[in-house]
Amino acid sequence: MSFIKKKPKQRPKQKPSDVQESRVIKIVIGLSIIALLWIIFAPGSGIVTLISKRSELKRLQKETTQLEQQINALQENIDRLNNDPSYLEDIARREFGLLKKNERVYDFSKPQPEKDE
Repeated sequence: MSFIKKKPKQRPKQKPSDVQESRVIKIVIGLSIIALLWIIFAPGSGIVTLISKRSELKRLQKETTQLEQQINALQENIDRLNNDPSYLEDIARREFGLLKKNERVYDFSKPQPEKDE
């Protein structure tokens, strides 16, 4: 008894015909084009989305910088209002028309005519 397995005979490899080669080439080119288009236009992860996300990031960074500058300016204004009595007095006079005791306002501006409708 022999326990040696016999290998099945392999067919000799045939060279693909020209038609088969052209089909394979067309399939490979088609798949490559589809893959390239997917890379470019894939929703959420394509190059087009990446470019739009980068521009949005730049816009948001500029907006953040502007908001930080506004916050700093407002914080300085708050500090001046809390710590500088002359600045507080100036704001009270200019914006609210407040006066000190025994102070009078003389208005030399010309009165504007009222418009009748």
